[in-house]
Amino acid sequence: MAIHFTGLSNQNTINKSERSQKDDVAGNVTAKNTPVQSGGTLAEDTVKLSGTAQTLQSQQSKINNLPDVDMDKVEQIKNAIASGEYKIDTQKLANNMASMDSLF
Repeated sequence: MAIHFTGLSNQNTINKSERSQKDDVAGNVTAKNTPVQSGGTLAEDTVKLSGTAQTLQSQQSKINNLPDVDMDKVEQIKNAIASGEYKIDTQKLANNMASMDSLF
């Protein structure tokens, strides 16, 4: 697994052949410290999520699957406007506009 860090001022850049030579030397020294599974393959890193993280992940996926617009609500408003039943509370609208104006 290769890990690359960028933006570090004291890190030297090396080309591929230099890196493979260093890896060969380091591999001979640290071969005994490398975790090996049966069959001679390298062990893989694993990550386990906590119960809370799993819950958050499932809720996030449910939220991502919701539509951006509630089309049922849009249809209700369209029908109310078309039939003349849609009432606008002008006082509430004015108060909301004034409160939004104070944010800027």
